Amino acid sequence: SFETAKNELGLDHNETRSWHGWHRHVSLVMLAFAMTAVIRHHANVAPPPKTMRGPHRYP
Repeated sequence: SFETAKNELGLDHNETRSWHGWHRHVSLVMLAFAMTAVIRHHANVAPPPKTMRGPHRYP
């Protein structure tokens, strides 16, 4: 969310004086935000169920 990008990634810490500086800052913050979202998503995914490997043995 915007609050996360602002508080954790420094979206509101822009003190540039040109369009190019502002654009660079916002682009890097949005890239970091996307990477953070992917990492959080992968961290919250349940592990796959365990399967038995090898030959099945019947008594």
